[in-house]
Amino acid sequence: MSETPFECYTVLSKILQKISRGELHDAEILLETALFRQEPEAQCNKIAEDIRTLINQLGEGAKFASALSDGKLHYEAPKNFYLFSEYKQLQANLKHLTWQTQQIAKGDYSQNVNFMGEFSHAFNQMIEGLRDSQKTQDQLKELYTTRDKFFSIISHDLRSPFNAILGFSDILVEEWDELTDAERKNFLRNIRNTAHNTFDLLERLLEWSRIQTGKMRIVPGRLNLGKVVEETFNLHNASAGNKLIRLIMEVAAETYAWADKDAILLVMRNLINNAIKFTRQGGLVTVSAAPMNKLVVISVSDTGVGISKENLKKLFRFEEQLKTEGTDKEKGSGLGLVLCREIIEKSGGRIWAESTEGEGSIFSFTLPLTQPIQDIP
Repeated sequence: MSETPFECYTVLSKILQKISRGELHDAEILLETALFRQEPEAQCNKIAEDIRTLINQLGEGAKFASALSDGKLHYEAPKNFYLFSEYKQLQANLKHLTWQTQQIAKGDYSQNVNFMGEFSHAFNQMIEGLRDSQKTQDQLKELYTTRDKFFSIISHDLRSPFNAILGFSDILVEEWDELTDAERKNFLRNIRNTAHNTFDLLERLLEWSRIQTGKMRIVPGRLNLGKVVEETFNLHNASAGNKLIRLIMEVAAETYAWADKDAILLVMRNLINNAIKFTRQGGLVTVSAAPMNKLVVISVSDTGVGISKENLKKLFRFEEQLKTEGTDKEKGSGLGLVLCREIIEKSGGRIWAESTEGEGSIFSFTLPLTQPIQDIP
């Protein structure tokens, strides 16, 4: 029995309704049971074939979508499907999202998801939260390391010199009459040197703690670097003269930077003091300054003993302080370079060192030439 054209289109209409509701299996059964065989219904037959093709494509598309939803990201997309390119793009996006998720799970919070509007926004908010959490954990870890090192300094580095002072004092008190004048002077000299070194350590600890707690205020302004170097040289002329070391300034009179004077004086005192300490008799210590883009680079170079590559990596780190003796057995607290790094970073610059063992070292840092735009009220 064949349908009339009216009946044919009625059946096709029902089939299309089932397709629109996603009832592909029912639509296929209805299509197969319909008889479009006679010539008057040729047009219906053609439409029926098109619908059959559509049902097959939608079925393959549904299988592909189901596979993706089950996490089968390597399922082959139906090539003859009219949405093939869109499905392939969706598959590629899901693969990339999976890779990004794996990277995030490994601790890489630099990922930025660009998948679908609100989904991407929510996902990136989650990444930002993880990034902040990781940053907090890193800060806490650094804080605990710093705290442990601080207590180590107090318990060891301060106790040892006091033990020495007490030991020398006991000998002087108990054996004063038996000691020669030369021996007494030697003990007193040791007590004085130990006291000076201990005071230096306490002063550095105090300065470091003031920076950490925010009690050392850094108030930048237009700073004449030539005058800062001259003032620092005046403080170190005596110690340099004792070792016949020449202090050379290669800073133009009108060289300026945007920085806090007291803070930079502290940095210069530490760097020049170190340069003198590790330079042999008759050596040179040179301070230079040169503009570079929107910064000025200040360098303190010496002709001293130099620093090994291994020790260069340990510079400026609170947890790995170097306490190498100077060329005349000068002692140090090991905190000076840590203070320098803290101050320079808070001043908007950076600090680094270059060195060759046996030839000397160059310690350099940068400062803004002028007031940074973000600091202008």
